[in-house]
Amino acid sequence: MFYPIIIAGFLVAFPVAVVVGFISPLTSSLLTGMPPLFPPIAFIMMAEGVVLAGIPALLYQKSKIKVLPTLIITIFAERLVLLAAVVLSAKWLDLPEGVLGLASLLRGLPGIIIIFIIIPPLIKKLERKMRTMAIME
Repeated sequence: MFYPIIIAGFLVAFPVAVVVGFISPLTSSLLTGMPPLFPPIAFIMMAEGVVLAGIPALLYQKSKIKVLPTLIITIFAERLVLLAAVVLSAKWLDLPEGVLGLASLLRGLPGIIIIFIIIPPLIKKLERKMRTMAIME
């Protein structure tokens, strides 16, 4: 789910990117039941989505920072949001927050590796294609 959200952050305007990041997990949850609303996985993913779309829209598009540094900062910030959300949720549900926090971070490592392999060249290719179609400046 996060791949298109990250791509939106790199390619569309900040307000649109943030809306995409916020609405995608909620829409998926309402349509398919995944991610679940309780435990609050969908809400955690909504916060992650805002970070994953908003930071690239600001850093890459507005500040003109290159793709890889933007992606590193974005993933780091998303992991912090995830950790904070999992720890708060675990405390609320009276679960072991340390174990759940670490498990959440480790469970995402394969996806993060895929993000770093696929997203940078994909962004460059999509930008070239959009320029030829006169969608981007």
